[in-house]
Amino acid sequence: MRRIPTDHWLLALRTVLAVWIALYLSLRLDLSQPAWAILAVMIVTLQPVMFTGGTPPIGIIIGRSLARFFGTLFGAIAGLVLIACFGQQPMLYLLFAGGWLAVCTYCVMLEQDEAVAYVMMLSGYTATLVSLTAIGTGVEQIWSVALARFTETAIGIGAGLLMHIVIAPRFGSRGLPESLSTLLAEAAGESLEALEGERSRSAQDQRFTTLLQHYQQFEKLCGLTRRETRRYRHVIPALDRFASDGLALITGLREFEEALRRLRARPEGARWLAGLSEQAAPLLRDIRDRPAGEPRSRVALPGFDWSQAEAVEDDLRIDAELVHQRLGEVLGLLQHGRRLRHALEHPDSSLVQSLPRERRPRKPHNEHFVARYNALRVFIAFELLGLFWIHSGWQSGYLAMMLLGVFTVLFAKAPNPAAIVYQFMWGSIAAVLLGGIILFLILPVINGFPLLAITLGIPVMIATLITPYPRWSLLGLAGGITMMTLLNLHTTYSFTPVRYINGGLASIIGTIVTMITYSLFRQRTPDERIATLLEAYWAGLARIAGTRRLPNRARLESRLYDRLGRLVALGGSEARLREAIDLHALALCVWRLRHLREGLGEHRAAIETWLRQVSARLEHASRHDPALWRTLAGEAETWAARLHHETRLPVAVIGELVMLAHLMRNAPGTQLEADSRRAVTARQAPAGGEG
Repeated sequence: MRRIPTDHWLLALRTVLAVWIALYLSLRLDLSQPAWAILAVMIVTLQPVMFTGGTPPIGIIIGRSLARFFGTLFGAIAGLVLIACFGQQPMLYLLFAGGWLAVCTYCVMLEQDEAVAYVMMLSGYTATLVSLTAIGTGVEQIWSVALARFTETAIGIGAGLLMHIVIAPRFGSRGLPESLSTLLAEAAGESLEALEGERSRSAQDQRFTTLLQHYQQFEKLCGLTRRETRRYRHVIPALDRFASDGLALITGLREFEEALRRLRARPEGARWLAGLSEQAAPLLRDIRDRPAGEPRSRVALPGFDWSQAEAVEDDLRIDAELVHQRLGEVLGLLQHGRRLRHALEHPDSSLVQSLPRERRPRKPHNEHFVARYNALRVFIAFELLGLFWIHSGWQSGYLAMMLLGVFTVLFAKAPNPAAIVYQFMWGSIAAVLLGGIILFLILPVINGFPLLAITLGIPVMIATLITPYPRWSLLGLAGGITMMTLLNLHTTYSFTPVRYINGGLASIIGTIVTMITYSLFRQRTPDERIATLLEAYWAGLARIAGTRRLPNRARLESRLYDRLGRLVALGGSEARLREAIDLHALALCVWRLRHLREGLGEHRAAIETWLRQVSARLEHASRHDPALWRTLAGEAETWAARLHHETRLPVAVIGELVMLAHLMRNAPGTQLEADSRRAVTARQAPAGGEG
């Protein structure tokens, strides 16, 4: 038998003690449904456990607790409004309650801030819980139902949060300095290895995958810092700024390696690269080996002394300057990260004053089509089940409606919600059976709070102990939700098995209807979502190339990164990560060219016209044709050579055109788009049967 870790026993202890506190206070205050307070404890505690596999950091618990408090408050108010306006009009109630649930689901799907999305989630299904409970038990009791729901949930939230703070709290933000050190060391090591020798494409892809994982871990811990400690409050804006700069670091490394590859291909490239490597390698080794070391004053790479060289080919000079520029960007970001790392350990350092004090604006990429589809299927399922409930006269049907509302919003973001609800169904069945045993066999023979607390504490402990394991986590949470929905711990015991069985069947039917909804109204496949994301990317690239007013770079980078993250999550392979990074770099190259347009002189109008033509061709032509990319790369190289020979423009401008050509030759997005379209076509084609 596998030994249960100490962390899981501590988690069970926190949960059981919080349940006892919530139960005691609810009974002491004579609240109508103490089980709702217990349910709040279990959801706040156990839902994060499903994703962390153990005790979640206190920052997550605090965030979830606050979000659940305000979400329940807003949902209770919405439930009051629904009943006040449509309590006597069941068809209008169904229409507007389903509309509210759909709007909240839409916002949950779009909102990237976890706390705000959780507030909207709670607002959605709490409104249906309050209003449906009032309809099932008596509309005249709506104020009491809403007040009880909010009060008992607040008690459960407070009890759960208190136990997590008092009993061995786990602070995720304590790992922030080490996470930043790892990110800096990996990035510096990647830069150093790129300087020392060319590597295979697969090795590069693997390192970028690792680097992205370290960056995501750092970003996650940054989010916990705001809630867990005030120790880092002086550097929170700088942390947020570096979380954005980390994207530029990953993209800069990719462009740096591409520029290195081109320079090494030149006959004299190795000689000029050796001098650059000699200057940068000591600093990179220092950052790699001692990322938390004392930061130096910012080191800038000296430029090439072309006057001392004999005849140098123009192409070699441009490639060398491009490597110099990209390496300078990478070194600047690494040194900035090192100053930030030093400030985490030395808040009184003078370097803190030089760190950014304002957060950068964020602009995530929103998949509106996914949000609209989820909102639509929630609305249709709610309306159809509601019509059956009303016209059939099913007395316990409101319980099925409640669980349908909860599950459709709760699992809207899951990749395969039907499979999750399927596991919840078995947890609900087990909870109905166990709840019946407790209600009809155990509760009648016990009296007093201690025996009641022990009776409920045992199943709560079992559910808590199995939740950290992926195979059983949904069973534990589902059992807790269903049991606390059915049990009435306050009323005097009365033998009403028919009513309980009807309620249990309604809960199971609500779960089954949710599973059927997700099975019939299937979410778009990952390949279909990739195809749509790429369509949005090309449209965005056209806007960057054609708009008069350039978007803010930080907002552009955050939007590109958000889209990059979705592509990686949907694709999953290292090759797809490289393609997504190349797409990111391509968009930033176009942005930089537009940003430097004042330096194009008399060629500005012609270059901007060419960029618009390129984006139009990419938007409307067959983009997964490598021949098209080779043509575009040749055009970019022609422009770079022409500008260099005719105008002697700054190398920064010409270098961007050269980098654009380098990236185009890699045909970014080709494999992503070809695979996704092939999969979509195969899925849409009718299955051919054998004759």
